[in-house]
Amino acid sequence: MSISFNFTSFNKENITVKRDASIKPDGTIQLAEPSYFSAGRAYYNKPVHLWDNSTGRLTVMDFTTHFYFIIQPVNKGVSADGIALFIAPFDYEFSDNHNSSGAFLGLFINESALDVTQNQIVAVEFDTFKNTEFRDHPSDNHVGIDVNSIVSNTSVTWPSSIKNGSTVYAWVSYNSKTQNLSVFLNDADNLVFGENSSVSVIVC
Repeated sequence: MSISFNFTSFNKENITVKRDASIKPDGTIQLAEPSYFSAGRAYYNKPVHLWDNSTGRLTVMDFTTHFYFIIQPVNKGVSADGIALFIAPFDYEFSDNHNSSGAFLGLFINESALDVTQNQIVAVEFDTFKNTEFRDHPSDNHVGIDVNSIVSNTSVTWPSSIKNGSTVYAWVSYNSKTQNLSVFLNDADNLVFGENSSVSVIVC
């Protein structure tokens, strides 16, 4: 089975937005307002089948997604905490209180952010702030892969500032045979494969 999507713009017919997220008139998604403790989420409003049980056992199918994003700070002195691409069950219940803003990227809450038994989220975080309490990468600008916890299983430095307002290109893919989730990141204006930040992790 093969499923593909190609969104050149977004609208409320195919995307659901929560909290402070909004769909702008030009068809782009703004995930947060330019204010403190603002956070939002956007997701496809229909369930997507990522499982293959044709072999008699339930396995995740291969998938690939690529997209562009911009992180524009309110001012150069204040910018946190980034954005994340996430996969979760369609009926997964997120908390929409302020406990999920900031370092929790609108996905986790303080009370359970470290408890892998309470979360069902795989996320690729494009982080702009180092949170030492979550053992973040030494650099403010880093890309991490989170599996059921805000603590990244692995992370890598993004060599330039993610929050400089430039357009960034991201490519995320999963290989079901190796159970490897990989992320490739590069400046959209200089797409030179091989000169990039990339990270991968085994997701069982």
